[in-house]
Amino acid sequence: MTADGPDLRVGRVVKAHGVKGAVQVEALTDFPSDRFSPGSRVLAAGALLTVTALDRKGDHLLLRFEGVDTREAAARLGGAYLTVPLDQYYHYQLVGLSVVDQRSDRVLGTVAEVLEYEANDVLRVTAGLKELLVPMVHSIVRSIDPSQGRIVVDMPGEGSA
Repeated sequence: MTADGPDLRVGRVVKAHGVKGAVQVEALTDFPSDRFSPGSRVLAAGALLTVTALDRKGDHLLLRFEGVDTREAAARLGGAYLTVPLDQYYHYQLVGLSVVDQRSDRVLGTVAEVLEYEANDVLRVTAGLKELLVPMVHSIVRSIDPSQGRIVVDMPGEGSA
């Protein structure tokens, strides 16, 4: 995630909250609990931030970020938009998509589930009774296009699921 590409605004920091670095955020997304879950990363004021805590206060969210530990640091984020790259997807958007092998243009199966692991997410792809696990890393997942209903992967040595 960089500050250079086209980004989607998912929130706006209203103000600092408390003395330990929390910020009050106006959500600009339909699924704030997913978008701002601990471990999620967003850009704010040119900095890449990792969410460490999420809570609610009335109509706003209370977020804490890794490395933002003081009220002063939180106040510097005031007014900043929280953004994510346009190519980030929710898990529910991936379930049901066809997974296509880039080398053979053959459908390997359909995404049945997205498994969350610390290193990276993994697609559980099924075709009948067969199953294939596809790590969600750039070297393997070449493109995701929900509007076309497909994910293109490059998995050397893999046949159909």
